Amino acid sequence: MLKIILFSFCLAASNLTCSFAAPPSALESAGAASAFSPEAVPAPVRAGRDLTAEFLNVRKSPGQGLEESKIAELRKCKVLLVRGFMTGGYVEPFEILGHKVWIGRYFNDQKEVLRDLGVDFSMVDIDSAMTPSHNAAKVALAIRGSEKPVIIISHSDGGMYVLQSLVENPELAVRVRGFIPLQAPFSGTPVADYVRGKKVFSAMMAALLGHFGGTLESLESMTLAERGGYQEANREAVGAIVSKLNIICFASWKAEKHHKLDTLLELPRDFMLKRGLNNDGLTPADSSILTGADYIKLEGADHVVTVMAADMVLEFDRRAFTRALLAMIISS
Repeated sequence: MLKIILFSFCLAASNLTCSFAAPPSALESAGAASAFSPEAVPAPVRAGRDLTAEFLNVRKSPGQGLEESKIAELRKCKVLLVRGFMTGGYVEPFEILGHKVWIGRYFNDQKEVLRDLGVDFSMVDIDSAMTPSHNAAKVALAIRGSEKPVIIISHSDGGMYVLQSLVENPELAVRVRGFIPLQAPFSGTPVADYVRGKKVFSAMMAALLGHFGGTLESLESMTLAERGGYQEANREAVGAIVSKLNIICFASWKAEKHHKLDTLLELPRDFMLKRGLNNDGLTPADSSILTGADYIKLEGADHVVTVMAADMVLEFDRRAFTRALLAMIISS
């Protein structure tokens, strides 16, 4: 997804003259029908269960529900971690003006939990500035290459890559023990529409993506029209995946606290709130839930804090979060 650095870059470059309060032309031209809404979503093959209450109980229980029998089951699997859009700088430094820049830790707490549990894992080698179809092939390769059944934990656009991989390679479903997409923009995000609809921002993004070997298509893939079109075109295939696989979608939103910086993604969060969309700062909560899949919908977590520390603004126990999700996915 669009990370903090990208929004800061765009806003700084425009001397903070852009206003998130004014409805952007890209969203106006899209019209109300292109925004995800219950009326626009096809009827599910099955009814997804709201597992939020169960998750909260598991998270506060001793060991987050991971007794020895569940740990033994987890050790029979390999966990694949799939990151999202423009996250290269979170896992390795990149160079800007001759200087190496390292943005921060990403999935590190998830990795530490898996090491402590003795569970095999790896980070899928995606190209985070490339399109979902490009990265779907990378995910498929990682699934095929595992000698064990896989549990996939994705973040943000990583969920789109996994979904497309399974749509294009339905035979891989038997290799997947569970899939936990965290805050995936399955139905798109107005943030992508906003950036894509502004010529200056779009040109800057094209240059930035090109610098990292990517294309503007990777940004366009997150717009409401692109994601809505993909879901509609692949409705039967996605429904089959939801019916066959053990999936727990994680969605969240961060309510506004007036006169206080309550998330590092406050500007895009407030931009979507003014349009009536509860969101995590980059993805509307409803967009993160695949039609018919089981889900957790949690208030208080923004798009960053689930995978990396932002404790100066928002505290979040990622280790307990991860352990609880693992306990639930292995029990399903």
